[in-house]
Amino acid sequence: MRTAASKSALHRRDWLWALLFLGPNVVLFLCFTFAPMLFGLGVSFFSWNMIEPPRFVALGNYLQFFTGDPLTGKVVGNSAYFVLGALPASILIPLGLAVLLDKGVKGTGLFRSIYFLPLVASAVAASTIFKWVYAKDFGVLNQVTGIFGIPRQDWLFDERLVIPSLIVVAVWQRIPLNIILYLAALQGVPRQLYEAARIDGAGAWSQFRHVTWPMVTPTTFFVLVITSINLMIGSFDMINVMTQGNPLNASNILVFNIWRTAFVYFQMGYASAMAYILFLVVLAFTAVQFVLQRRWVHY
Repeated sequence: MRTAASKSALHRRDWLWALLFLGPNVVLFLCFTFAPMLFGLGVSFFSWNMIEPPRFVALGNYLQFFTGDPLTGKVVGNSAYFVLGALPASILIPLGLAVLLDKGVKGTGLFRSIYFLPLVASAVAASTIFKWVYAKDFGVLNQVTGIFGIPRQDWLFDERLVIPSLIVVAVWQRIPLNIILYLAALQGVPRQLYEAARIDGAGAWSQFRHVTWPMVTPTTFFVLVITSINLMIGSFDMINVMTQGNPLNASNILVFNIWRTAFVYFQMGYASAMAYILFLVVLAFTAVQFVLQRRWVHY
């Protein structure tokens, strides 16, 4: 009986310690994340400009996005172009660089310091620098291309060039974290597998294809999920600093359009509805990735 009582007391003590450490985080989550999410869901069923009383419109805001907003097609197309354009490079470039770093090629010590720069620089600061780089008259990029006789381009105010220019910045910002993830995965690959492959006559490409790639597919899946989510919802700072959706909404993606609808046009209900539509898009895109990963991820 005494043993059972002592175990029960120990169990209660563990629960008290757990509540002590988790309680503040749970309270903050409920107050600053969960409650605003519920509030936003409620607001999405109203027409509200923060001045006049809210007016209940049921699913009107959601229907407006799909049938009544002339910008919907443009914004969705821009978002798809941006995400699908940046996603492959955000995975393949870090993977290639991580393989080189793992092999210990010359200059890796210096490069390890350089590739951390995007990780420690704030998104606003990095976007401001790239805005200067892309400037038409005095930008570094046009100065360099001018040496080779290439005419100056208005990189951020040309409808054809603005999304590709933003993709370059987005990829640059996401390379460091993905390199770190891939390096951790590569260091977990048993070296005996490479030795066995070399004994069998496998070259560098064969070793990568039959040893490295299968072993890093779980990490690739993780990188794919977090990078796609980050591109869809984490690119607001870059768009806001560099283009603000210009020219003529050519760089207006969904996450920026939500902010502009809410805090420039003060259509809080419609902005909340778009936010939940974006949430459902991210959820569906992630679910599809989880279904398809069974075909190519090796655990």
